[in-house]
Amino acid sequence: MAEALYDRDITCDVLVVGSEGSGGQAAVNAARAGLDVLIASKGKMSRCGASQMAGADFNLDGRSAIALGLPGDDRDSPQRFCEDLVREGFHLGNQRMVEKYVEYAAKNTADLLEWGMPVYRFEQVHAEEMARGLITSGVKWVRILRRKVREMGIRVLEDTMVVDLLSGEGRACGAVALDLKSGEIVLIRARAVVLCTGGWQQAYHFNSAAADLTGDGQAMAFRAGAEMIGMEMVQYIPATMLWPPMARKSILPYIMMETEAGPFVQLLNSEGERFMQRYDPTTMEQSTKEIVAIAGELEVEEGRGSPHGGVYFALKHLTPEGIDFVWGKFKGFLDENRDKRSEFRKLLPRLLEMAKTEDLEVGNAVHFMVGGIRVNERTETGIPGLYAAGECSGGLWGSVRVASATTQVGAQGRIAGEACPAYINGVEHIEPDKDQLEAIRERIRAPLRRTEGVPPIEFLERMHGVTDEYLRVIREGEGLESAYDELSWMRRDEAARLYVSTSKTKRLNFEWQLCLELENMLLCLEMSTLASLRREESRGGFYRRDFPHTDNDRWCVNTVISNRDGEPSLRLEDPVVTSIPLPAGRMTFEEAVASGTASLKRGEVER
Repeated sequence: MAEALYDRDITCDVLVVGSEGSGGQAAVNAARAGLDVLIASKGKMSRCGASQMAGADFNLDGRSAIALGLPGDDRDSPQRFCEDLVREGFHLGNQRMVEKYVEYAAKNTADLLEWGMPVYRFEQVHAEEMARGLITSGVKWVRILRRKVREMGIRVLEDTMVVDLLSGEGRACGAVALDLKSGEIVLIRARAVVLCTGGWQQAYHFNSAAADLTGDGQAMAFRAGAEMIGMEMVQYIPATMLWPPMARKSILPYIMMETEAGPFVQLLNSEGERFMQRYDPTTMEQSTKEIVAIAGELEVEEGRGSPHGGVYFALKHLTPEGIDFVWGKFKGFLDENRDKRSEFRKLLPRLLEMAKTEDLEVGNAVHFMVGGIRVNERTETGIPGLYAAGECSGGLWGSVRVASATTQVGAQGRIAGEACPAYINGVEHIEPDKDQLEAIRERIRAPLRRTEGVPPIEFLERMHGVTDEYLRVIREGEGLESAYDELSWMRRDEAARLYVSTSKTKRLNFEWQLCLELENMLLCLEMSTLASLRREESRGGFYRRDFPHTDNDRWCVNTVISNRDGEPSLRLEDPVVTSIPLPAGRMTFEEAVASGTASLKRGEVER
């Protein structure tokens, strides 16, 4: 007797894959229009993904802030905000998407304030010239979204990994998911699908992200025929704890550098030099994430790094009383974030006590994926009925994420939720193709059925070996070629040998889940490496040692990857321009950064 193609069958109007910042907003806004919405979340709602880890700040221009009763600056305007975002993204951002981001930043903030989100402060964030940041709590933000979802009666499937999308008649028509608790295969019929799955940081060994960010949405969309854009643009966060082990991967040092305590911090190399003097003598340690990360990596590569491959975060130049003063500066942040992870309350005092006698080792962690699924300003992917919002999408930022990711996910989530009703009007459900269903089912079950091959932990270590060696902040052609060859071989040959090497149970089998996630991470890495190899310049957060100049004449273009018979195929396209002309000329990377961040340079920081 033939095995059933699926164990459970669910029907909805809109399937939202991902439950947090973008997923919650997309679901709420689609449900507002009377649609039957289903959320599928790989974890527990409000306790998975990156949203609940956020600081969090929501950006909007000064005039829009005043209209919402916030202390904005009437010199600021939506147009000025757009111009800053395009310039600071080094002109690769889709200007229609930037305009929509600014418009919906205010709308999303208005929603959240109406729903009861607390406001701690309204201040300058991301080194902006004027106050544009509403400061709140990421934990409270996602809890408010969860409450709104429940109030509206929206169905939520928790602990459910959506594995692949279904299509028919040239449009999206649902998905196939794996219930991680039971091991059941779930067929979800939908008239529209919104991907809100976040980034793919777990493809890198040293990252600052939640464990479930494994590129599921990007990989699914690519397999379904959607295009990717800007996949080479990966944002690193500097000053992430490397040593001691108890604090490894904590971004608390960097958070401190962004607060009022920041001017008291020094970053040192192994020779005791305050090396930022060489790279950004104006703002020093309070330069952009990208500049600090590149500077630290250069120090390590030139032999001036710390024993564990980073640089030193130093407060030792202060007296013990001075460090206590810094603690007082930072304590206000902690008091406003009482419900944040324990590291904010327990770890930081221990680190500050250590900093009185020794320097702490910090390094660059993969933090945010700037590129992703190519969408337009309406979050449409190019496949009718398929939308993507938040970090899994690409095209908004250009080469640097220069403003708030929390604003992006909320704004784009709302845009997607509003777009679905207009599309769905007159669209009927499609009966899933049996051959497509069978192929997906076989891909899901294959690692569980194999009795030999490559264990997923071994595969993960090999993949991380490639990223550790070749895909760091600073890249170069020979290393990228080696990485691409290795990753392509792993995807084409080794991934087909992944197998569950321990328990064969279908229930809560995390090794089985990892096998499926590895295929997604590997595909994202391969596409990112291909785009990195093609871009022969340095721009924003992207730095190539063999092409250290920013070349606007040749490379003020986007990399776009499409699916050609299952293989990534890359082409170049000009950015979408509405009102801000593209720059010309070739300049050093340092000159380009100085030009792109001119409005962020507010004079010498007092120390």
